[in-house]
Amino acid sequence: MIGPYVDAALKLPGTDRRALRDLLFEFNRHLDEACVGQISEVFDADEPFLPRGCVAQAWSVAEVLRCWLKLEKG
Repeated sequence: MIGPYVDAALKLPGTDRRALRDLLFEFNRHLDEACVGQISEVFDADEPFLPRGCVAQAWSVAEVLRCWLKLEKG
């Protein structure tokens, strides 16, 4: 759900794009967990936010990349 969150946040006036980039950057840590170099399908809602579901999802990686590129363009 990171994609719809970033899309909605960017529609709000005064959105801090740097804070959104920082949020996406948190996925870097996960790239060494579960399936190395991938982003899991879902995560627990509460800390420690453990990965669940499939260990590698193309749409999870694609959505983070799409958001990152969208933030870089603006």
